[in-house]
Amino acid sequence: MKKYLLISLIALLLIGAILGFVYLNKQVKDVFNGVHKNDPEIENLVTISQAEISSFVFVTQESETDHRLNINLTPFLIFNIEEKEIEKFKIYNFKSKGEIGEGLLIHPTELSTDTVSRTFLFTVTESIKQEDIISNGDNIEYSIVSEVTKFNEVANTTIISPYFGIIIKDIGTVNYKEILDRDDVFDGSKYLEYSGITLDKLNTEIQFDVYIEFSDSSKYTKRFKTTIEGEKLGEEISPMFILQTVN
Repeated sequence: MKKYLLISLIALLLIGAILGFVYLNKQVKDVFNGVHKNDPEIENLVTISQAEISSFVFVTQESETDHRLNINLTPFLIFNIEEKEIEKFKIYNFKSKGEIGEGLLIHPTELSTDTVSRTFLFTVTESIKQEDIISNGDNIEYSIVSEVTKFNEVANTTIISPYFGIIIKDIGTVNYKEILDRDDVFDGSKYLEYSGITLDKLNTEIQFDVYIEFSDSSKYTKRFKTTIEGEKLGEEISPMFILQTVN
């Protein structure tokens, strides 16, 4: 009898351990994936006053016969926080999914925000080649300051607006010389048309998470998601796309 009780007890302990592991593992995954729900007090503390992305196609001139097309995305993300100061701010878990091109998270640099004519890469290089378009990873952690003077900084309270970029790299190519020889003129507004790209192949899903830690150690997370629509890129010079919040 004692033997059966012992076996039953061990079995119950094992089941409890397995269930506990599954629960904890789910919690860790939820936090990592940015689906953690904020406490109502923290959720109400943060107001998102702007969340959208502007876009346009730009070209790197690799050679006379090789003009590479890319999509530049500029996020406009503004958080309003009045009652607390922050100690940490980061963008993480960046993901890009599309049929063509490579989605890259472009990190801000220590370049001054007063810089005139900066590039999409937060540099002052006069021209950009494909080899220059690189990412330093899928996470960005910002310096927290009372007054923002550099692109890699955010304010510690009130209006928090992180600088960063997204580039969908190398979506197609155009032979500039061939078209110029053929038509005797090259229209810079027709790069997508010249490339022959099917517009719906440019549809790209973009996702990233924001993490804020306040001075009292309370935390706020939010996931943002949008789909860049190729049809709009073909119809408008610089279409805007709304960043939807997921959690």
